[in-house]
Amino acid sequence: MKEHVTCDSRQYRFGYRLQAASDLPGDFSIPPVADEWLAAIFIPGDTEALWKLPEYPPRVYILTRETLMVYSHPTANSAPYVVPLRELIEIDTEKALLYGVIEFHACGSSERLRYNTLHQKHLNAFLRVLRSVWLPRHGMPLPAVALSRTTRGMTFRCWYALRAELDTDETLLGVCCRPPILTEKKGWFHKASPALPAVLLAVTDHRLIAISTGTGETEDLYGITVRSAATCNLNAVAIGSLANGFQFSLKLKNGREWRLLFEDDQGARVACFRDLLERLALTEQELAADSSPAQEFI
Repeated sequence: MKEHVTCDSRQYRFGYRLQAASDLPGDFSIPPVADEWLAAIFIPGDTEALWKLPEYPPRVYILTRETLMVYSHPTANSAPYVVPLRELIEIDTEKALLYGVIEFHACGSSERLRYNTLHQKHLNAFLRVLRSVWLPRHGMPLPAVALSRTTRGMTFRCWYALRAELDTDETLLGVCCRPPILTEKKGWFHKASPALPAVLLAVTDHRLIAISTGTGETEDLYGITVRSAATCNLNAVAIGSLANGFQFSLKLKNGREWRLLFEDDQGARVACFRDLLERLALTEQELAADSSPAQEFI
């Protein structure tokens, strides 16, 4: 007689899409959700800590029209991350060769989740659905721009990352780029790192996007970091002088801040991008004056 084997999803190596609660691994106990699932996925964990990487459990991501939910395997002893979409401010993804990280930032909470990049396809599909219900959808009476590789300062990796990131119904309104800063040029930035990665800022009719090659402050050969925030969540813009350049800061409503370093000869393009953000903010206020607080630009 064949012995019954209890489900242990910590041994699973393949992620998959969940159509209904009946598709959940048997060792996950998730309370019923009143709203219909718009998207749900199971992402395996890594409990073997290969090459001394941090261990992380399997997780289930569930999206409804109102809420984002992330449940870790019961053995992780961690509370589920549940956030209403109206409180979600920013989503960050970090992709390297062997691992990825996704971060959710809301009004009063943040969650950093690690995964294997083998499962990037499932997460990309999930994030596309998430953006479709999270980001505001309204027409912007501003001209669209083409995503051209000839844009000054845009590296091929940044161009490709932005091209892959944009949704099919998303219109690009403006970009601002900075090429990598090599060691001999960047002493006024950070003396410890060999180079500062390339940076690309973009604004669409849905969101703000910041892309940097590498992970952290190094020009990693495979790493790429992408940050997204709804344009209505931009609270202020600031430009501060430094010894041999300036810092361009985008301040979000939850207190988070995107700080980007530029050289003096890039001042004109940053000023144009700042003006575009200001026009966009004024347009959004006109479209939704009764529901969006006035935005401050410094």
